Amino acid sequence: MIRREPDLLHPRLTVVPVDVGPRRAVDQAPGRTIVGRAELDAATQAVAGRRRAARLEVLATRNAELEQALERLAAARAAVDQRRADHDGFVAAADWCETLPGLAATHRTDLAAAEAELSEALRAAREASRALDRVLEQRAQADAAISEARRQLHAMDRGEVDPTGERAQAAAALTAQAESLEARLGEAERDARSRSEETKRAVTATERTIERLVREQRDRQSRLAALVDCLPGDVRPPHDDDPLHHVGTVSAGLRGLAGTIADELTGLTAALDRHRAECEHRRSEVAEVRATLDRTSPDDAAEALAGLVTGIADGVVVLDDVVATDPDGIDDGLLRALEAAEPEAPLVLLSSDPTVLGWAIDLPAERGALVGPRAVDLLACSTSSTARPTTDTATAVTFATGDPR
Repeated sequence: MIRREPDLLHPRLTVVPVDVGPRRAVDQAPGRTIVGRAELDAATQAVAGRRRAARLEVLATRNAELEQALERLAAARAAVDQRRADHDGFVAAADWCETLPGLAATHRTDLAAAEAELSEALRAAREASRALDRVLEQRAQADAAISEARRQLHAMDRGEVDPTGERAQAAAALTAQAESLEARLGEAERDARSRSEETKRAVTATERTIERLVREQRDRQSRLAALVDCLPGDVRPPHDDDPLHHVGTVSAGLRGLAGTIADELTGLTAALDRHRAECEHRRSEVAEVRATLDRTSPDDAAEALAGLVTGIADGVVVLDDVVATDPDGIDDGLLRALEAAEPEAPLVLLSSDPTVLGWAIDLPAERGALVGPRAVDLLACSTSSTARPTTDTATAVTFATGDPR
């Protein structure tokens, strides 16, 4: 048997109040499509899945944009750091140039003192060397004399008898004198050698001091020449002149370069701030997408409901209590989706929610109508071959008020 739909259906949307709790089920019949909460939930999950895939693509794009922004930030930071280092370097170089006259004067004084000290050290070294030579000569002479005396005593001992022992006493005295002389000469030699080594060390130390002073001055000249090469051609001192004679000009040129870099740093710092702000914006975009990646939003349910009611072209679509509001009367956008949808088949919304029923009462006549609860019984047991919707809004409202028909 083919069922007949009630005559009071609005051509677009009919809202039928139903009781809370057990009630008669709406029969599934040819030409009638029933959409319940389970069907809406399944469609919502499908929409959420499609949106999640789209969000993943958006997330990949946002991550790539963030990486690019971070690269630009790193490049901008490196540029600022480099130019700050250049600025500070030129300022420090200018300060150093201004100390060169004093350093040159100190260098001349120290070098003159070192040369005088070297001259004195060389003189002392020569004196010590001559003193050592004299001591060595005296010791050689003394050694020769002692050796000769011992030889003579030895010869006398072999030739004659010494009954009184005078020769033995003389030999002993001579030996004692020789040992004393050798000891004094040995001490004198050690002192002379020590003095000679000390003067040689003094000469070496003074020579190293002079070498250091000369090297420092040469390094200053090389550094100053390199700084001159950094200057624009129109502010460089004459090529043939000693740059030390133009330290004021060089210092002013270096400060001019530092000023130019300071102006450049203003723009670079502003660009760095923009890149920081861009990175923060990109991070917030990534965080926003991540926060919604696995979340089912009210828009998902609204899109799913709109897809369900507009995807059926024939018969009648019965929405079996698919819209429910929270205690504050918020419906997650489902009512707006129903009101905005343009279905090809008439819709019948069954609802026990007071907010939904109040919304239905306020619907414009061309968008839908609220009918009485008896329509549920008609949907549950009516028979016919086709639906005969009506546009008689007055009749629908009369039925909604409970007037007998």
